[in-house]
Amino acid sequence: MDIGTLVLGVVAGLTWLIVILVLVQLSRFLAKFEQGRQELDANIIGMAGQLKKMQTTIAEILIEQKRVTRLTVEGLDLKKAEMTGDFEIIEEPLPGTPGAAVGPAPTPEPPPISVPRKQGGPKFPELMK
Repeated sequence: MDIGTLVLGVVAGLTWLIVILVLVQLSRFLAKFEQGRQELDANIIGMAGQLKKMQTTIAEILIEQKRVTRLTVEGLDLKKAEMTGDFEIIEEPLPGTPGAAVGPAPTPEPPPISVPRKQGGPKFPELMK
């Protein structure tokens, strides 16, 4: 064997060794990448559930805010009507007055019950002084 063939054999062997090491490192990287991707997917699914809960809460807050806004606008409209005199007074009869609407008759109160008191009830023994 001459020296050229020997050098060519050593270079080919080292090249194959480098290629095998690169493939091993690449497979390790791909395994870690796959594990990271699975963890990321689990985190995204968890965040999606939390976002749905937040959306529900925000929707409830929005409904409550709309109700408060509507009541505020009604109150402001009433206050404006009071200030300008653009309102109508509707008198409704009070219950129990002659012009009251027909309803159940009021029940009369029963007379108070008087309980006779006993004279000379039980006495407590005197404490020693």
